[in-house]
Amino acid sequence: MKKHLIVGAALLAALVTGAAQAEAPPTQVQACVACHGANGVSGTPAWPNLAGQHETYLAQQLTAMRAGERSNPLMDPFVQNLSDDDIRVLASWYAAQEPATAANGDAGLVERGRQLSGGCTACHGYAGKPVADAWPILAGQHAAYLRTQLQAYKHDVRIHPFMQAAVANVAEKDFAALAAYYSQLQR
Repeated sequence: MKKHLIVGAALLAALVTGAAQAEAPPTQVQACVACHGANGVSGTPAWPNLAGQHETYLAQQLTAMRAGERSNPLMDPFVQNLSDDDIRVLASWYAAQEPATAANGDAGLVERGRQLSGGCTACHGYAGKPVADAWPILAGQHAAYLRTQLQAYKHDVRIHPFMQAAVANVAEKDFAALAAYYSQLQR
């Protein structure tokens, strides 16, 4: 009986220790914390929340930034020396974190944004959650970040053929409405 208790206690201790270690951020996250938070929830609306984002999308974006295919002067120094394994670890970590809903867009524009969102649903889903892992989840993202990205696509600063086509006929004044709508959707 004592032997079973000792073995049981040892197993429990190992499980608790393993769970505590599993919750600690990997070392690769240290460079990301100031802007994106250890758990992927950015305290600054200009920077994206990464928590709960598709792992495939995160890995693609980090890889594109590292290769210079997606330029972001603030991110460039942090991504240029990432290995493929570092990218995999970061994408996996942030994708597994509990997402937050920013809800920081202009509340008076949410309904207009909902009305405009029809052109976004084919790729980003009806609730801002696409089925394809290669496309970003918009639901709950910071409104300021979303608006800036829409402007970047509109002005060919950020390139993706689907997005260039999607924003070509959207007035820039409507970007704030779309951003407000998506920012308040629950992830």
